[in-house]
Parts: sequence; C-alpha cells; structure tokens
Amino acid sequence: MSRASLTARVIRRKLWPAILGLLIGSGAWPQDSTLPTSLGMAILCLDDVEPGYFYNAMRRRPYKTEDGAYWFKTSDQLFGAPISEIFISDGTSRHVFVGAVSSLSPSALAAVVSAAAPAGGGFKRVSRTDRYSPFVSPTGSEIVYQGNRGKIFCRRDRIGLPVN
Repeated sequence: MSRASLTARVIRRKLWPAILGLLIGSGAWPQDSTLPTSLGMAILCLDDVEPGYFYNAMRRRPYKTEDGAYWFKTSDQLFGAPISEIFISDGTSRHVFVGAVSSLSPSALAAVVSAAAPAGGGFKRVSRTDRYSPFVSPTGSEIVYQGNRGKIFCRRDRIGLPVN
C-alpha cells in the first residue's frame, strides 16, 4: 500500500465520524437544513408565518406552553445573533406568530440582525425618547424587551388571513 493511499485512508477514518456528525446534526435546529433560513425569514416577516410548519419542523417537544406559545430551548444563532429560545404560536391567540429570544439587548439585537439580514430586515427604534421603545422593521417584524434581553418576532392577525 502506498504512503498516499495510507494517508488518505487514515484521513477518511478520522474525518468520516466528524462529517457524519455534521450531516446528522445534534444541535437545536432539526435536521431540516432550511429551517434556520425559513424561520429567520418568517421572524423578519419576509416569508409566511406558518406556526404548524415550524412546530412540526422542530421535531421535539416544547419545554413549556405559555402566553399562547410553544417554547423551545436552543443555543443557535439567527442572523449572527445568539438565541436561547424559539417561540411559536399555539393557536389560542387571535394572532399567529413566530419569534426568538436573544441574550443580547434589544438595541444590540437590532444592530446585529440589521447588519446581517436581507433587505427588509433593518430595524429602527419607534421612539427616540422612550428608553424601552420597541424596534420595528419595514416589513413589520418587532424587537422588544423581555427583561434585559431582546425578543424578535413577526406577528400576524388571524382575521384577514386567507383560509385554504
């Protein structure tokens, strides 16, 4: 056996488990590789807010149901911002919504997401004089305070939504 083929064999043997681990994924996002993108686009109100799709795509049980939402713990990023929770409306509200909670303050979250998100994902403070004023994007996505953390979401009123 040549030295090159032996080296290639060793590399494959050592890299294969790492590659397989990346493909299978053990992170908070489900195996659906489009979920972070579609969730991010929905949170920015740039795509459909479809709670049933996101709930099913999470492929695990929520850790709590509260305030009309299913809550899922995560440790991933959304447009470069760390997020600790994802919440999805549970159908008991007059609104449908999807969102995430970040460890960043609302102003820091708005800055990070505005810099990394596609067009329409920029945020501006509603009131410059109110310290706790929410941030809103041109598409209707909001960033508000949840304690000292930022909560980003898209909310749509059920009334007026097309029925399939």
